[in-house]
Amino acid sequence: MQITHQKKGKYLLIQAAGRLDASWSDHFADTLLTQVRHGHHHLVMDFSNLSFLSSAGIRSLARIYKELIQVKGGFQIIHATSFVDNTLKSTGFGMWLTEKPPADMPVGKAAEEPVRPGQIEFHLLEQDASLRLLVPASWRPWQMATPDRTVVRKFGEMDFALGIGSASGNFEEARDHFGEFMAVAGNVVYQPPKEGEHPDFLLSQGDFVPEMLCLQTLQCTGKMSHLMRFAPGKHTLFYGVGEIAGMALKQLDADALAFVLLGEIDGLVGSTLIRSPGLLTEDRSIPYPEIKGWVSFCAERVYAGQQALIFGLAARKDAVQSGGLLSRVSATMGCYLHAHATVFPYQPLQNGKIDLNTTIQRFFDGAPPVAMLHLVEDSRPAVGLGESALIRGACWFSPVNNPEGLL
Repeated sequence: MQITHQKKGKYLLIQAAGRLDASWSDHFADTLLTQVRHGHHHLVMDFSNLSFLSSAGIRSLARIYKELIQVKGGFQIIHATSFVDNTLKSTGFGMWLTEKPPADMPVGKAAEEPVRPGQIEFHLLEQDASLRLLVPASWRPWQMATPDRTVVRKFGEMDFALGIGSASGNFEEARDHFGEFMAVAGNVVYQPPKEGEHPDFLLSQGDFVPEMLCLQTLQCTGKMSHLMRFAPGKHTLFYGVGEIAGMALKQLDADALAFVLLGEIDGLVGSTLIRSPGLLTEDRSIPYPEIKGWVSFCAERVYAGQQALIFGLAARKDAVQSGGLLSRVSATMGCYLHAHATVFPYQPLQNGKIDLNTTIQRFFDGAPPVAMLHLVEDSRPAVGLGESALIRGACWFSPVNNPEGLL
């Protein structure tokens, strides 16, 4: 089978020649789903040279159609051979067929697209929106965990948070189970402090509002004011998380902000608690190599090709006095931040201006998260892994109107 494609305005014209059968169905689906991942959500398939279509081929078309519908896209088939036309109509998929290309699809050879170093676009969501910061629990490594250093917090649809906590009902039950967590739009993801464990999650449903017993938490309440969409270009293949936060700070001209990132992963760099801080019996430092029994660090950049949901807070370098709960993660952007990332299996994102809650909920309604990390920058000379980076996605952000707790 031969597959070629050509950009035609908002459409991608796919020309397929040969047989779409069991031997080629996976290749065909993977090829077109790669185009969907690259942001092409309106496909026109020219089947004038497709001689055969089997049930396996129809299944691959249905797989592509399902992905496109999720992002409000779609496809149509033009110039189908009589065999393909009859096969689709007799199997109940005749709605995919059309006699002519879309009226708004340009004809003739497409103009060559300009070379772009990277593609960034900003959308104003709400002019005066902002977030209020709360720091109700501020445990620092490696303090002894005690009941008076913990606080119970609820996380509703207007809340965004990260920290260390447990879903257990009281301190004694939680002592063995304090791990990293993040909360976004009423959904909480919690990483148990045990190596190899998958994250757990609590979702707002009906009258239920997730809550955590927090040992450390940075919590923001309010609305996001802006949305940034980012995608690769000719010379920019990915964006560091600190780079994205730096661009958002520049857009707002603010000292500090909070952000929610959702995007395809180039590589994450981070750490995870593998032993609960509740087991500490005194305030102390934990030296190397003992620290390896408490925290697991990435040995390489991880989870490429999957989807990251990240919540974080960031501040301009020249506004930070002591760093507090923020760490420098982007030498190029001069940005300090604290961020947690939840990894989901990949799903395409709708293009353009999208709603945060609706988009996030689609991921929580799908396959469960596979991992969670506290993001760090590995800046060791020569052997360092650098910072976490995403290929394309969306970043909702808003200024923090009382940043003193961060700075």
